[in-house]
Formats: sequence, C-alpha cells, structure tokens
Amino acid sequence: MYHFIVNPHSRSKKGIEVWNVVQRELKNQNVPYEVYYTRNVLHATEIAGQICSNGSDVKKIIILGGDGTVNEVINGIPDFDKVLLGYIPSGSSNDLARSLCLPKDPLESLNRILSPRNFKYVDIGVISIDNTMGNPIQSRKFAVSTGTGFDAAICEEILQTNLKSTLNKFGLGKFSYLIVAIKQLLTAPFLQGTVTIDGNVTKKYKDILLITSMIHKFEGGGLKLVPSANPTDGKLSVCIVSGLSRGKLLFLLPTLLFGKHIYFKGVETFHCKTLEIHTELPAKVHVDGEYPGSYKLFNISCFPKQLRIMN
Repeated sequence: MYHFIVNPHSRSKKGIEVWNVVQRELKNQNVPYEVYYTRNVLHATEIAGQICSNGSDVKKIIILGGDGTVNEVINGIPDFDKVLLGYIPSGSSNDLARSLCLPKDPLESLNRILSPRNFKYVDIGVISIDNTMGNPIQSRKFAVSTGTGFDAAICEEILQTNLKSTLNKFGLGKFSYLIVAIKQLLTAPFLQGTVTIDGNVTKKYKDILLITSMIHKFEGGGLKLVPSANPTDGKLSVCIVSGLSRGKLLFLLPTLLFGKHIYFKGVETFHCKTLEIHTELPAKVHVDGEYPGSYKLFNISCFPKQLRIMN
C-alpha cells in the first residue's frame, strides 16, 4: 500500500493538477493507494504521524508537494527505519528534488517510486532552539537547510506576501526569491554573534549577513550555497557571510547561482558535526523555507538516522 500525502495548494494550487495526472496513472496500473490532502500548516506532520502509528509494517509514504511539505512530513515520522519515502516535486523551489536529481515529469517520478532502481540514504538535520524565555527547547528536523539572517528574512517575506503565488501563475515562482533577496540585501540588519563548531572552536563574527547550515547544496530555488555539500556524509555544510559592505554584497549575489561566492573574502564555508549559534539580538530563522520565528540561541546537528528515499 502506498500512502500519498498531497499538498493541493503547492505552487499556487497547481499541486492538485499534478496529483490528478498521478492519480490517473495509479488507477491505470491498478496500484493500491490511499491519499491524504493537506489542509493547513503542519497538517502533513499530523498525517505522517497517523500513518506511521497504524501497524508495525514499513510504510511507503509518497509526498507530492514542495520542500515545505517534505519538512512537515519528516517531522511527523517517529522512526525512519519504518518508512520508505518517495517524492514527487510540485513546489516552486524543489531544492531537494534538484539535489537528488529527481525527474521533473511527475509520471517519471511515479514510475521510479513504483519500481525503484535503488534507495538513497540521506541525512536529515535537526535544529534545537532555546528561546531563553523559560519555555521548553523546541526541536525541528530539516531536509534541505536551516539558516539565520538574510535567507531567513527572505523566507519570512515570501510567506507574508503574494509575490510568489502571483509569479507561480506564470511559472516564475523562483524569481520571487531574487526580487525579495535584492530588497533584503539592501535593508536587512546585520547580525553580531558567536559560532561554536563541534563544541570546541568558538569564533566571533561581526556584521553577519547569514549563517546557513545545509544538508544539500541548493536552497532558494537553485542557489548553490555550499557547492561541496554531501547529503550522505553525516555532516552539516555551513556558509557564513560577514564583514562585507552592501555594495560588495550586491556584487556577490549573482555568483550564488554558480557557487562562485565561496572564493570571495568574507565568505566562509566548512563542514562540521554540530554548530551552536548565539546572536546578540533575536535573529530570524528558517527551516526548509518555513519561518518559525526569531531567536538568539540555537544548536544544529544531523539526526542520528538517515532517511531512505526511493529513487
């Protein structure tokens, strides 16, 4: 039995069109399946939890949505050993699909899932947020990336405006990130703070534009933030940009498309097991493009178990 978790509103409600194509093929092939439609934020997390709690057999869960839907689903899976995950991308960014070289054609993706050539074991990150307000520490897994500063500010604005949904109607949704990026690059405040790497090396940074921890090399619709990121090595791939003027940052922005920003002074990339970030003021945070809020202290690492993806 295949369990399809479908976000019908992905890519400005084009997700349901993709699902209709997939569903016809499932019926043509007489494939047994159940479908669950997400209705609101975090509903996919709830659905995944319910699927996994029904019996002890290994569940085949197929996601039809974008990176945000993937994020919700992995946060609803209590035991990765009990799940085989499939992914049919229907979002506007699809950075996970891009990294895994998944087909853009939904029927080709479906056929790979129904007759997988192999299983890819990929790392999953986890961020633990201490809001220092007396509330319990919050933890959330991520499939692609988590970041603070510039990229988080972009995600927050994208989620609050209609720009992305408007451009999605013309198949140009990923350009919303570029438009908002230029605005945020000119207006977003710089951060001040410290970073502790693998629990023993602490560095202080001034005028931080962003600190981003990657599992895969792409985020933001194809920006190659850490070109050397390996989603199977059990490590975070980190990019820190600091100490640059806004004029230099504008010059730097186009190089993100090709991963050439790493050669500029003020850009640092490295790989590590754990990362602790402490900013002087609350900083915006994103998790796979979702925006949980602003915080001053958080720890990031790889989840102990890898996720099996049918590919």
